[in-house]
Amino acid sequence: MTDPSLPHTSALVVAHPGHELRVYHWIEQHRPIYCCLTDGSGSGGTSRLSSTTRLLEHVGASLGPIYGRYSDASIYRLLLDGRVDVFVALARELAAALEEAGVDWVAGDAVEGFNPTHDVCRLIVDGAVAILRRTRRDARNYEFLLDGPPDAESPDSIVVRLDEPALERKLAAAHGYPEMRGEVDAALARYGRQAFALECLRPASTTSQTTRFEREQPYYERFGEKRVNEGRYAEIIRYRDHVRPVALAIEAALG
Repeated sequence: MTDPSLPHTSALVVAHPGHELRVYHWIEQHRPIYCCLTDGSGSGGTSRLSSTTRLLEHVGASLGPIYGRYSDASIYRLLLDGRVDVFVALARELAAALEEAGVDWVAGDAVEGFNPTHDVCRLIVDGAVAILRRTRRDARNYEFLLDGPPDAESPDSIVVRLDEPALERKLAAAHGYPEMRGEVDAALARYGRQAFALECLRPASTTSQTTRFEREQPYYERFGEKRVNEGRYAEIIRYRDHVRPVALAIEAALG
């Protein structure tokens, strides 16, 4: 495996602003080019971009060309309407941006079945890296958990161990991100403070992404069903009907 201490140009690509908090110290170390698909507005309609912009400026990371381009509602609408062409185009655009910047390491959200936008972001990243590898054969592709335990190591992971000052900076950044306060408090209560002293970037696996939810129902479907029953949603985003077609379209476009 490539030594993570060797010089390289990195990019971080996430679905929502705020996800960067999970790998805050890695960002401090590598100052990646940062892209995010949405503005993080959720159901409330309030963008989180300004908080992420401040965070990135503080650590010296740079903004990429895809930065809060869509609201969460618009991404859901694109999925429900079957607009796979938009996601294929995003993969191509991202690949071109990574190539132009000389990126050889990419990190981003993992597929967890928690939020469809997270999973689609991973599909876009995988597509972009596949294109990038046509010219940069050694381009690396990593993922990190957002719903799962932050200190979950796996074989060949890059593991960043935070000393106490680094952990304090990370937690200060998290508590200083007002729109994420509830999620930060919930994560600390769930996993404990010390779990966030490890940042694990594992090699992205494309196999599990195309097969896992053939066998099990993702959380976002169960959540959507609950909201429909409550009368709060009119439609449900389904893996088979809406997310899997994105995977297939990106795969076909790259073939």
